[in-house]
Amino acid sequence: MLKKRFLFIFDFDNTIVDDNTDTYIWKLLPDGHKSLPPQFEKEKHWNKVMRKVLQFYYHNDISVQQIKTCLQEMELTQGFRELMNFIRQPSIIINIRKNKDQIECIIASDSNTFFIDSILEKQDLKDVFDKIYTNPVQIIDDMEISIFPYHKNECESTCPRNMCKRTIILDNFQLNNYEKVCYFGDGKNDYCPGTLLRKEDIIFVRKGYGLEKLIKQNDLECEKVYFESGIDCINRLQNLQL
Repeated sequence: MLKKRFLFIFDFDNTIVDDNTDTYIWKLLPDGHKSLPPQFEKEKHWNKVMRKVLQFYYHNDISVQQIKTCLQEMELTQGFRELMNFIRQPSIIINIRKNKDQIECIIASDSNTFFIDSILEKQDLKDVFDKIYTNPVQIIDDMEISIFPYHKNECESTCPRNMCKRTIILDNFQLNNYEKVCYFGDGKNDYCPGTLLRKEDIIFVRKGYGLEKLIKQNDLECEKVYFESGIDCINRLQNLQL
């Protein structure tokens, strides 16, 4: 079987976008997160917190369109516009849109489909990605967003209960079918999928976030590239034998 050349896996919050989509929308509340009922803080699982937050928005007349407009104000992480253009440029790297048999580019994120789609639409980046693995949502009567867990996770690593990105990769990809896997992330839940990566693979780690700290405590087998902007990622990708 002919190997595909590359698999690019991107986290979303604080990786592609320069903030956390879940907490960014708190700016729609009069006093930010302080406007939320205090009992929300007692909930142990973040996915359930966000489900309650979105219900709270609905009951306080914050519309789906207001949430979408707010999300579309979010900025990409510095240099990630250039990185996205680099990935889809046929003159620089295999054209994703015309050579899907040789390269795949996905998102694996603990955000949700509505948040991610809203931002990718605004940033004109939907064509970059072949598939998005994230928490599903249901829009009820165009007025309420209801979020659900991606799956039930029994992972005992650094993953939230509703999502193990390592499991997502194992369930959907045979890494040995790729010459190289490039994983881009920042958070603690990006460490577990990083343990799957081989010596020939690369994990791009955003400086100053939880993933960097975990790797320093317990190293990964793959190559590590620490980045502050997408330009740092491009500089490494340019050296690959494309």
